Amino acid sequence: MKKLRPFLFLACLCIMGLLSFDTPVQESMQVKNILGKLLLYSKNERPEKTYLHTDKDFYTNGETIWFKTYLVDGIDHRASDKSKVVYVELIDSEGNILERRKQFVSDLGAEGEIQLEQKLAQGEYTLRAYTKYMLNEEEPVFFEKKIPIWMQQMTKGDVAGIPQNSTNSGVTDVVDEKEGVSKTKVRFFPEGGQLVTGMSSKLGLEVTDGQGNGLALQGTIVDQDGNVAADFRSGEFGLGVVNLRPLSGKTYYARLDGEATDSEFELPRAMPEGYLLNVTDRGEHILVQVATNLSDGLQGALLLGHLRGEVFLKQVVNGYGTKEHAVKIYPDQLKEGVAQFTLFTAKGEPVSERLFFVENPDQRASLSIDTDRKSYGTRDRVQVDLALTDSQGKSLEGEFSMSVVSKNALSSEYSGDIRSWLLLDSDVGATVPDAGYFFRNASKDRKQLLDALMLTHGWRRFKWSQLLEKKTSKKLRFPPEKGITISGRAVNYYDNEKFGKSLASLTLMGEDLVYDKDSTDNNGRFAFGSFFFQDSVDAILQAEGFGKRPKVLDILLDAPYPENMPAPRKIQYRETRHVEPNNDYMANAYRQKVADFTFDPDKVNLLDEAKVRGKKVNISILRNHEITRQTDYAQITSGPFTYRIHVDSIQGTETLSALELLRYSRFSAVSGRTSIYASNEPLYLIDFIPVSKSTLNGFRANEIMFVDVVRGPGASIFGSRGANGIIAFYTKRPILFENKIFQKKIPDIIDTKIIGFNKVREFYVPNYSVDKKEHEKPDYRSTLFWQPDIQLKKDRATKLDFFTGDNPGNYLIKVEGLADDGIPVNQTMELEVGSSN
Repeated sequence: MKKLRPFLFLACLCIMGLLSFDTPVQESMQVKNILGKLLLYSKNERPEKTYLHTDKDFYTNGETIWFKTYLVDGIDHRASDKSKVVYVELIDSEGNILERRKQFVSDLGAEGEIQLEQKLAQGEYTLRAYTKYMLNEEEPVFFEKKIPIWMQQMTKGDVAGIPQNSTNSGVTDVVDEKEGVSKTKVRFFPEGGQLVTGMSSKLGLEVTDGQGNGLALQGTIVDQDGNVAADFRSGEFGLGVVNLRPLSGKTYYARLDGEATDSEFELPRAMPEGYLLNVTDRGEHILVQVATNLSDGLQGALLLGHLRGEVFLKQVVNGYGTKEHAVKIYPDQLKEGVAQFTLFTAKGEPVSERLFFVENPDQRASLSIDTDRKSYGTRDRVQVDLALTDSQGKSLEGEFSMSVVSKNALSSEYSGDIRSWLLLDSDVGATVPDAGYFFRNASKDRKQLLDALMLTHGWRRFKWSQLLEKKTSKKLRFPPEKGITISGRAVNYYDNEKFGKSLASLTLMGEDLVYDKDSTDNNGRFAFGSFFFQDSVDAILQAEGFGKRPKVLDILLDAPYPENMPAPRKIQYRETRHVEPNNDYMANAYRQKVADFTFDPDKVNLLDEAKVRGKKVNISILRNHEITRQTDYAQITSGPFTYRIHVDSIQGTETLSALELLRYSRFSAVSGRTSIYASNEPLYLIDFIPVSKSTLNGFRANEIMFVDVVRGPGASIFGSRGANGIIAFYTKRPILFENKIFQKKIPDIIDTKIIGFNKVREFYVPNYSVDKKEHEKPDYRSTLFWQPDIQLKKDRATKLDFFTGDNPGNYLIKVEGLADDGIPVNQTMELEVGSSN
């Protein structure tokens, strides 16, 4: 034992040496861990964002919503390299999804349209866009736009002549939604997350009514003894900022001027010890300050700042006992958007956090809209030139969409744009009804309100605690979709809770015949794709079990759209006041409806409502069984069948299975040969549908009308699958009971339709320079022009043209889109249309 003592002594020295360097080593490891996790998030878990540019802000029944869907990487705002499929939904005020569109995005965007029903109820609807990949987020932020839709009921008396003096023709009365609004609420948000006793701090505040409407009010902050500590005032959207230095043992309350003294709002309690994080815009630079009243100060603390995937600030505070630290940030070196500042302790714990919106004019792009004239007459040609440049005037490229609409078809209540959504709302969630307000001018008041907005909102993309604790990347529940995927499960036919590995196959009968097969996983799941096709395509899916005695299977397809989607979010700053439609817009919309009926009666139905009673018929079943006689069946082959078995000429079929009918063929499979070529298994069909041999065991011979045996060139229609011949079974017409079709469910196989991508109608642009009969129709369109796919290039000018209609007045050319470097751009220009040329 004595010999071990020198070694123990040396070991103790080594341990003491390691301990003396423990703090800086741990600090370095913590910093590396934080930066590494943020880097992995930016690389592997980059979010996606969607945006919809609609031609107008509100509509009437029967009109069409024209829209362009933008899908971008959530960090750099360039084209996403993840998803290629976007879902767009129209949702009513009860959360019911009325319309769905599945769009394929080849680069940045995809065009779409939704035809509104004539009998659509009046109300506020939501237009929502998202990808399946977004559903992986704990609190996904979908793009949502509130759209009022107004009901206009045409009367038969108006068909004789278009009403010229109509204002709100056919508009149903609307109840004011502000009735029953509850009392005012005041909330305070300490900068950085906490108030600390004895330390001056900034608080963001919001004043709202019970429905979330922002209120511009003023008041005072008092302690429990009634002593005034500060005055405050809220401005636009109910936002404001106030400074407070809480004292030990004091509780603070807010009182609104003019309210009863018993109507008080308690402020957050101050902590005896803690951290402060302050960010202030000083014009040329942003000053970031951290402070604490803890005895060990900020030693080893990490101050981190990141914006859209880039870390622009990482400072470790040195000096034991340091209780204050400050750093300057120059915005001209940063991108525009929401920056997140976080203070970590030496142990890597996030203790204070602050959002700040960075503005940098040098990071913006400018879109110019030029027309060939300043004013136009009715039915006059308008020529538009578009050009995109950076802040230095250099030409840029990008993808854009443009609408030309009556000025009264746009509402200031719903005037968010692609810039305010991508740079602001999409990162912090719903903010205010008009987020575009913060981007219209550079006034001091507007900047202060924007800072108040940042103080009252938290970071939504991820939580530091979850990010730092995450060990490895988990398998995504919703992987990015590259196209149409056909997926589902193969389960036990008699017990859907039982499943296992099997062989699944798919046949798509579109313009090109597609066939694919693959083994399922242990849970019976299968997935085929990705495919691209529009509208709907007939498909046949089969499943075949493994082993000597395979189980009879059933196929359960996944829904074509995401299921159990949440209701549209309730916007925190939701303006619920009644939005009045513009009288001129409503009158012109009504005139257009009357003109549509006068010149195209099939477009608008004015007949009295009639109720038709009937029973739904399964069209897919009728398609396979609509023929009643053998001779009416179409052959599946390009040539004649080799041999036909007529079941009605065979005696005793009641005791036979469908497969046993083959004994009456000279190419009998019962005699020991497994194919009509005495080699491999032939291709079995039931009413043109490929099936497995085991599936035939589920059919009796008396259910079959006849059997065709095909070999040679006649089987070539099925390619290599028909190389061993074809045995085709044709069933009898299904029995009808009280107009209901009764059909036995076929095991191992389903015949269905697969929903494809939506096919979009072309926007109609009249050419009034050419005389046509159709031009006799009055033109009261509120949307004169819609072009969803505009590619701006450096090497060539972009010119567009369209014609005005019959409505004089002011119109807006509204262009939105993204430069190739991810900078969002929106621009409008007013167009004047006179009553004549």
